[in-house]
Amino acid sequence: MIDAFIRLLIAAACGLFVLSLPLSKTAIGATLRRWAGACLVLAFLPALAGGLFFPAASPDAATSSSPATASHIFSIIGCIAVLVLAACIAYGILKVRSRVVSKAKPRDPWETFFNRGGGKRPFTMHPKATRARGPFAFDDEDDD
Repeated sequence: MIDAFIRLLIAAACGLFVLSLPLSKTAIGATLRRWAGACLVLAFLPALAGGLFFPAASPDAATSSSPATASHIFSIIGCIAVLVLAACIAYGILKVRSRVVSKAKPRDPWETFFNRGGGKRPFTMHPKATRARGPFAFDDEDDD
């Protein structure tokens, strides 16, 4: 029964992903890709949980009365170590990516601040009001 459920989830993930390809630039396409990812994770979650917490029974397991062997304990420690290592690698990739992007496009902080709509703007009586480009960048002729 669970194998049919896993097959159904993998098929749903593939179908949703393929369906999202023509709609890649829209919000619907992004939602379909998110659902496809969720179906894929749900498909492999039972196998992952079963492999981590319920190891396969070996032929000599029926004669052994010990609840946990050393190899089982080391396999759990190994799984935790792999997860920690994967998290560190993902964090390192994120840091490298942020540094590469920041070096590619250096931005002026004041320009970003005023383009977002923050900061004060001078009040003028002219119909075409101009925005200041810095904290003290007011023209002398704007004194009304």
